[in-house]
Amino acid sequence: MVRIIVSGGIGSGKSTVTSIMQDQGAAVVHADEIGHMVLEPEGEAFTEVADAWPSVVTDNAIDRRKLAAIVFSDDAALAELESMTHPAIRRKLAELTRLVHTNLLVVEIPILRDFLDSSWTKVFVTAESHVRRERLLARGMDEADIQGRMRAQASDATGVAWADYVISNNGSLEELETEVH
Repeated sequence: MVRIIVSGGIGSGKSTVTSIMQDQGAAVVHADEIGHMVLEPEGEAFTEVADAWPSVVTDNAIDRRKLAAIVFSDDAALAELESMTHPAIRRKLAELTRLVHTNLLVVEIPILRDFLDSSWTKVFVTAESHVRRERLLARGMDEADIQGRMRAQASDATGVAWADYVISNNGSLEELETEVH
């Protein structure tokens, strides 16, 4: 089985790359979705996060926008959140990847962390910062949120050094599809 991790900065096109791979027959797991699961009321990290930031809890649910506003403007708060959520995400990823039996398994991970062992092939998706900003503004994000999230992520230079393969995504979808193939 071929096992690939796809990572990259917010707005770089990770999800588009994994979608192309899925269209080619890959099974795809999105770590972001697992991150959402662990923050649900019955999720492994819910109580700890709710206790740390009670102001983000509304109707027994974590308001992810409120939480993001806190952690993406405060490095210590982000580190604290990651210490609460990443162990649960790591366990869920390991469990899911053990259950998948396919020739090609792709895991999309938004941040460079050792969630999976070193035997995985690592792909890093890059895009120029102005291209990423345009994409994120088109998604409805505001400039302050974009800046906070970009600041909290590893640099492209770090990602390129981490990766086995680098995909540049500054052009059209057709160009990206060609590069992924």
